Amino acid sequence: MKMAKVDFWKSDWFVGLLVSIIILILGMGDLLQSLERKAYDLGVGMTSRAPSDKIAVIAIDKQSIDNIGRWPWSREVMADMVDKLSAAKAKVIAPVIFYSEPQIDAGFSYINKLMGACGVTPAVVQAALGPPVDSAEAAAAAATATPSVASSCPQITALLQEAEQKLNTDRRLGEAFAKAGNVALPILFRIGDPLGRPDNPLPDYISRNGIKFAGGELAPLPTIDLDAGVIDTLGRNVAAIGHLNVTPDIDGGIRTEALVLGHFDQAFPALSLLVAAKSLNLGPADIQVQPGQQVQLGRLRIATDLDTRMYTFFYKDKGGVPAFPVDSFFDVKTGKIPLEKYKDKIVLIGPTAAGVGSMFVTPISSTMPAVLMQAHAVSSILSEHFFVAPDWGFWAEKLAFLVVAIYLIVLLPRLKAGTAAVITAGLLVLLIGAHFILITTQLLWLQLMVPATLLLVGHVLLTTKRFLVAERGKERSDLESAESTVCWD
Repeated sequence: MKMAKVDFWKSDWFVGLLVSIIILILGMGDLLQSLERKAYDLGVGMTSRAPSDKIAVIAIDKQSIDNIGRWPWSREVMADMVDKLSAAKAKVIAPVIFYSEPQIDAGFSYINKLMGACGVTPAVVQAALGPPVDSAEAAAAAATATPSVASSCPQITALLQEAEQKLNTDRRLGEAFAKAGNVALPILFRIGDPLGRPDNPLPDYISRNGIKFAGGELAPLPTIDLDAGVIDTLGRNVAAIGHLNVTPDIDGGIRTEALVLGHFDQAFPALSLLVAAKSLNLGPADIQVQPGQQVQLGRLRIATDLDTRMYTFFYKDKGGVPAFPVDSFFDVKTGKIPLEKYKDKIVLIGPTAAGVGSMFVTPISSTMPAVLMQAHAVSSILSEHFFVAPDWGFWAEKLAFLVVAIYLIVLLPRLKAGTAAVITAGLLVLLIGAHFILITTQLLWLQLMVPATLLLVGHVLLTTKRFLVAERGKERSDLESAESTVCWD
């Protein structure tokens, strides 16, 4: 009897090889990478750790806006809050708010014009200059000076100085920052590869937050310019300034914190890293960066990816209780919440009301405000809670893919359907189980969803092909049997 010749492209092993190549290519695309992220998010949601008890959040929420007024508020409101928190001995005060432009009251410019026309000096400037010098030169100058409203009407002088003092909210906030001595503010860089030198040097009060890092092929994510800085009046009076840039993942979600960004020949820490440092009585000089490996803060070591990003640990609420205590700004302002609560705490202040601040998609929430993301990031740093994609993970993932491919190409075509189903199910459980066990117990992330997808798709295709071939062979056999019966008759 002559055996029928089977073309190799119709054989099971070739189908297994073809599926492996296709899944390998698709594994680098958005679809399967998004699947990896979904599995990561599930793992994060299944992982439980206790957040740092040093962090408190004061929310600029709907209640606060309804009672204090439309956002943005006068900066005097924030100045009063900073004064209260400073008096309560808060460890660090971090408004997660950009102060990149002066806040000029509608009447402030006219007050300045009136003061200039009337020869009135602002009260703070006059106090800094001190009383007039009693000398012959001063007397001569006074004799030749043109009489001004300031000299002829002291009541107008006092009113203008009072109005200027009241309406200059930037100076008022700067004074509050300087008095507190522990305020940290955010800035925003524009990420991109610089083609030359910067257009303008960064202000000194930003540059002093820069850090050094070990050279080499790897470096932090580069930036080309400031998108949102800090006005001089405030920047000169704060203890720390860190970046608040986010780096969305392939599906738009936020899973990492860029602990350091490069800016030409400098590197700048994230706001979260500087807040953590300040809470430990450390500064930029105590931050050491090994690009692509880790960031060291004092004795804390934070593992990072190749772009010096930390895989943030996101803490879940428990029993309806938020992971971090969140209080309404208005409740704190009116004394409903005692200020003693914030003694020795890291106090993060920021918008949570819809339509006021930016909301981000994270593994545990689709609408997380920036101030809460900072709370999770600071706690991750201080508690050394962070997920790690280990260096050896790349090879482990490729080995898992290779094992599955060999199984589909070599072993599966030789197994009976029942046996193949049992082995495939076992391998699938092993891959998925390894992913979730490692991420929940060791905080290690291995991307095993691509090998799992290959296993599932390959098994279904090969099993379906075998079934269809068997059915086609049965039909052909039945047809030949019927033809033989007719010929015999």
